[in-house]
Amino acid sequence: MSPLEGAVQAQENASQSSEPQIRVLASAPPRPAGRSGAARCGTLLLGTAQTVRQLAAGLRETVPAPHVVGCVLMQPAATDLPLWGTVDQLNELCLRPGIERVVISLPAVMAPAARRAAQTLDAAGVAWSNVKTLADQMEERAAPRGGPGFDLSQLLDRQPEPLDDVAIAAVLRGRRVLITGAGGSIGSELALRVAGYGPSELTLVERSENALFEIDRRIAHRFPKVVRHTVMHDITHHDRTARLLGRVRPEVVFHAAAHKHVPMMEDHPALAVENNFHGTRSVADAAAAAGAERFVMISTDKAVNPSSVMGATKRMAERYIQHLDHISDTTFCMVRFGNVLGSACSLIPIWTEQLAQGGPLTVTHRDMTRYFMTIPEAAGLVLQAGATARGAEVFLLDMGEPVRIVDMADRFLKAQGLVPGVDVGIAFTGPRPGEKLFEELAYRGEDMAPTAHPSIRRWRTGPPQVASVRQMVRTFDRLRAADDGVDPPAAAVVAALHTAVPEMVAACA
Repeated sequence: MSPLEGAVQAQENASQSSEPQIRVLASAPPRPAGRSGAARCGTLLLGTAQTVRQLAAGLRETVPAPHVVGCVLMQPAATDLPLWGTVDQLNELCLRPGIERVVISLPAVMAPAARRAAQTLDAAGVAWSNVKTLADQMEERAAPRGGPGFDLSQLLDRQPEPLDDVAIAAVLRGRRVLITGAGGSIGSELALRVAGYGPSELTLVERSENALFEIDRRIAHRFPKVVRHTVMHDITHHDRTARLLGRVRPEVVFHAAAHKHVPMMEDHPALAVENNFHGTRSVADAAAAAGAERFVMISTDKAVNPSSVMGATKRMAERYIQHLDHISDTTFCMVRFGNVLGSACSLIPIWTEQLAQGGPLTVTHRDMTRYFMTIPEAAGLVLQAGATARGAEVFLLDMGEPVRIVDMADRFLKAQGLVPGVDVGIAFTGPRPGEKLFEELAYRGEDMAPTAHPSIRRWRTGPPQVASVRQMVRTFDRLRAADDGVDPPAAAVVAALHTAVPEMVAACA
């Protein structure tokens, strides 16, 4: 029996105790020699600085203890063991003599990186074993989990305030409710919550077939008695949207459909205007014509002194909504908030994927800050704000203090039981087109007033000048109609945005 096989047997015997033990989960069959043909007589540990340290301590207690000759880490770090190199150099390290076996111990969230290491070792003819980390074993015994396995709310320094369910129910129960962008991160959460308040009908509008199918399936499972309609539809089609809402006649509309990715919209300004401005106009006009009681638009803090095409288009949509509130019987309002943790293609999903590959996590700038909240908290407060709207308000959700994104990355790694900068690095990639270092929440002249809910503030201003709104509409209608359906030149769209939104500022360098 080899030293490691003896260690494995000892660990298996010890696993009968109530205390978590290091245990081997999978292994490749040992091979007597690698490519070099030299006899292999030592054990090499592969993992993060923390998992290697814990693994080494555990192996020292086994009888007989394997001869550990060094370690290979995900990234360079201080360690009590000889550091042979990083996992990126594993293919070269396999050629060195003196290795009998490699023991891999990486957190479950780095499973893809562990698999790649095992494949490299197989190709090099080096035997390997995979040992679960102590943290994963403890978590497994407490409650089995999947994915990254932590509550996003722990990344924030606050607890959500309870909602006034009575006030929300008074607006939604027994009403016809329509939600645009119903398959998106916020839209789908809104749909699930609205369904829970017992609307008479729930219409889900979404242009992504898969996203619409999924939210319909989830509502059918959780709220089978709710009458719902799924409509695969592009809101930028003005006449079709008018016919849709004229047929459904919604009493409450939540408008969550939008293009949101700042750098991508910098490259596609005409599409940003089409979806965020023309699409909002289309739904808002149709809601007013259909006699909707209230219309709630999801906006963004990026609409305040926007530095991006996306922010400018949302600001134009805000102005149009405020204009409509003063010329129609529908109560129009909008809700501004910042970044949403866990939304599609946002920080947490990206970092989760990067962590699974072994890192590093990417952050654009060391000083970049953002306001953050979770999807459930944001959706709940949107419903709360919509229930209290009286017309033309800009509701601002309390997201606490702005957080440096690099600090959020640290919290994310610590929540996974990892040491930032030691187990996994953070790489700074530079600000992307259209980004600001700091976001703002309100314009000067927007008077702040409290609401009945402590997490919602109300900003109210006078209506925009009718002439300026009409000019904005004419300008972008002309651009939209130009060139027989071909997107207008990006430079012309951006110039028109600067004219329509003179408060646009330059993005960070």
